[in-house]
Amino acid sequence: MKIKSDYWRTKDGLILLEGWARDGLIDEEIADKIGVSRSTLASWKNKFPEIKTALKKGKDVVDREVEMSLLKRARGFTYEEITRERLVDTGQSKRHGGESELTEEQWEFAQKYFDHQCCYCGSGGEMTKDHIKPLNHGGTLTVDNIIPACRSCNSKKSDNEMMSWYQSTDYYDQYKMAKIQEYMKFITRYGGNLFKSEDDGQLVITKVVTKMVAPDTTAQIFWLKNRKPDDYRDKREVEHSGGMAVNNPFSELTKEQLLKIAGLDDE
Repeated sequence: MKIKSDYWRTKDGLILLEGWARDGLIDEEIADKIGVSRSTLASWKNKFPEIKTALKKGKDVVDREVEMSLLKRARGFTYEEITRERLVDTGQSKRHGGESELTEEQWEFAQKYFDHQCCYCGSGGEMTKDHIKPLNHGGTLTVDNIIPACRSCNSKKSDNEMMSWYQSTDYYDQYKMAKIQEYMKFITRYGGNLFKSEDDGQLVITKVVTKMVAPDTTAQIFWLKNRKPDDYRDKREVEHSGGMAVNNPFSELTKEQLLKIAGLDDE
């Protein structure tokens, strides 16, 4: 049965053709899907501008997407790796004087963020709620002002300002300090979306890590060879025209004179 082009010139047919081209199919594969030969599809493209436009439009989109992906890979990029964990409110801890805004789920989240270790010295065991901004300086018992600390560190810190006190200790760790600051930024950015449900077993974001993918040299080479072939191709061909002038000081000498200079004369 001979397949006609009528359907493929309708709105639905053109959308389908454009979609196949956008998916990266070549003309031969598209012709196979239609049920015609590649030569027939080529004939349709020459005869019907709408078919040619649909295929070109789809392929242009794919080419642009691939081009942008290649450029991104060549230049390197950053992305956020988000970890979600299931947190359960055990109800084992009490609220701070019955007036705390910090829920058990939020406290469990803070401890998980610091791997159930003291955020200052790194020791394990039972953690206490340490105020980043002390209560007597206007601090509150809220998720954005509480970090886990062992009893010893919490007692030593007392009502001191967190950063200056920690830097004065003999176990100050710049990486632990960076994690505290990372946590504070994290809560400020995502805290409103973490604890919206009281259901047990809620999946919540527990960590967001910004990672960097280094520039890829292969992608860079491929990009440059195609964008600037004259400068970056592997083999350069140099064309020469005309003769090569050579300055020969013996060009006008006779054979006998040359032999004499070389010491090969018969004398």
